[in-house]
Amino acid sequence: MIKSMAFIAVFLGAVPFLLGLFYTRFIEEEKNNLLLQMAAGYMILFGLFEFAALPLIWLRQPLSLLIQIYGGIVFALAAASLIWNFYRIAEIFKETFRAVKQFTFCIWAQFAVLLGQACIYVRYQYANADDSFYVAAATTALSTNTILEYSPYTGTLYEKLPSRYVLSPIYAFSAVVSKITDTHPAILTHTVFMILFLLLAYAVYALLGRALFSCDMEKTGYFLILLAALNIFAGYSERTSGLFLLIRLWQGKAVLAGILLPMILYLAIRIFMLEGKRADWVLLFFTLSACCMVSSMGVMLGAVMLGILGILFAFRQRNLRPVWYAALCCLPNMICSAIYLAIR
Repeated sequence: MIKSMAFIAVFLGAVPFLLGLFYTRFIEEEKNNLLLQMAAGYMILFGLFEFAALPLIWLRQPLSLLIQIYGGIVFALAAASLIWNFYRIAEIFKETFRAVKQFTFCIWAQFAVLLGQACIYVRYQYANADDSFYVAAATTALSTNTILEYSPYTGTLYEKLPSRYVLSPIYAFSAVVSKITDTHPAILTHTVFMILFLLLAYAVYALLGRALFSCDMEKTGYFLILLAALNIFAGYSERTSGLFLLIRLWQGKAVLAGILLPMILYLAIRIFMLEGKRADWVLLFFTLSACCMVSSMGVMLGAVMLGILGILFAFRQRNLRPVWYAALCCLPNMICSAIYLAIR
């Protein structure tokens, strides 16, 4: 158990942080913000997996090869980032400690609410029909050393790859992380992912609040408390994004609604309103790729959201350049959409 926790801390903690340093090295606004390092790192982690997994799925390659390729790329980039940005790490943590000293009552109240939600994740468990595919598919991949070759429902060999799942291999991501961290997929998804993704979601919301309120700590605190309240009282329907965030955040559609779409909005604000850099466009590209990785709905919803935002800001600025750049960021979504239409 201690070994698994150490592996989880490295792969899902240190590695995203180091990957995020690649992005923040090329920006000025919030470059030493720890939350931004982690959010950017996870976008890169998710986006890289989409690029690594899809060719191997189509070529019917074993899961072990995906683990070697993806793990090699991720750890090589993390090591390169550690060497390149070593001197920045102490500065980032010093600035984080200074920011903690300025936390308002609302910020600390939000931490209390977040801790309560995390404790509920640890104490209780929610299961539904999606477990029969996603958790079972990850377990099947580990036991057979394959990627989506056997049906998790029946155990029979697929004659044709299922179009709904082949382009969004979050089940394979769970299997790969499970193997790397030596953690069973059910424990990984229902406990580890739930807590880490909840923290990641509120990190993105905090970044969004800082962007909307010009880094005003007090207003950001009010924003987070209001958002937490909306999520807590979102149980009037089982289809709301707030309920997805609270009870089934390990699922790809919940990650899309709770983390990735808000991240697209945050990056759009950085790019279109805060004079973002080229690095922001690159991170947006990885975020759109991550949308494809987590859910088939993300293939279209991520691109539609960015397209609408790009058109609005292009109209406001009387400049079509944002639309062209947004279209380039949506290339993974367009390619996945074309493949989906061809194989369906």
